[in-house]
Amino acid sequence: MAEQTENMNTLRRLDDALKSVEKEVVRCKVRLSHLELQDRTCEDTEKVGQMLQGVEHWIEGRIAVLLKDHPAYPWFSRVQGVGHENIPKCIAPLRIKPAQGYRKNKDTKALELVDLPYADTISAMWRFTGFGLNEDRKPDKRIPGETLHYNAELRTMWWRLASSLLRAGLRQKCSVCKALVGQNSIDKGEHRCKNAVFEPVAITRFAQYYLDQKARDIEQWTAKGGTIVPASTLPKNADGKRYEPEGVMSEGHVHNRALRKMIKLFQSCLFLVWREAEGLPATKPYPIDKLGHNSMIDPWKMVDR
Repeated sequence: MAEQTENMNTLRRLDDALKSVEKEVVRCKVRLSHLELQDRTCEDTEKVGQMLQGVEHWIEGRIAVLLKDHPAYPWFSRVQGVGHENIPKCIAPLRIKPAQGYRKNKDTKALELVDLPYADTISAMWRFTGFGLNEDRKPDKRIPGETLHYNAELRTMWWRLASSLLRAGLRQKCSVCKALVGQNSIDKGEHRCKNAVFEPVAITRFAQYYLDQKARDIEQWTAKGGTIVPASTLPKNADGKRYEPEGVMSEGHVHNRALRKMIKLFQSCLFLVWREAEGLPATKPYPIDKLGHNSMIDPWKMVDR
């Protein structure tokens, strides 16, 4: 268990290092592209970029090895769409059990041992990753002049993972040949059936959950007399920003609502499996524990392989 804990600490450090290296690689590429426009180049920038890419590949390989030692790996490795690129960035900053670390005292500048924050409930994980609710029971968002209640960079990583899960789990069914086609193939015009109409079809558990939640939201919204329109048709305010009038919701808003619910379910499953693997008690989600809902989903019924 001690070795596993050390590996998780190393995973966090490697993830931080990888982010820094990735930024420097991008900076090198940007500089070289700007120089190319002037028919110039810089051998030093090229050499630094090549060396950093080597470091980047080494860190990625090391992270892939350490990832297999994560307590929840037996679960999330069986969910289609969870790759070695996205999941480390999502779980490396998370803690679900007490731990200690060193921080610099702002007054004395000396290092002192402190208790690190950790999520002991599913709701706490949602809040830290930016998927919690504020006091008005609305999704957390930036408020000018106020400190964020969540890790903004981590929230972005989780949205990326959500998109990855959806891309891996959704296909479009062609009305002509009945084949299942990926969205990228449709966008590039690679599917040749004429006059084809495509219908979304889920091939993974989480993609099916997304479709179910999207259909449910549409049904509830339209039952109340609301309408759903493309975002491009929304009116603009005095600042030129599009807004949703009362009783109107954009298609993108519907999509984001369902995607948010899907990734929150993934986080709930991850938390339950992770806590159990650590030998810690796992609390039920707030709607189940406090509101009396009875739709508890078994994490192992959401795996695809």
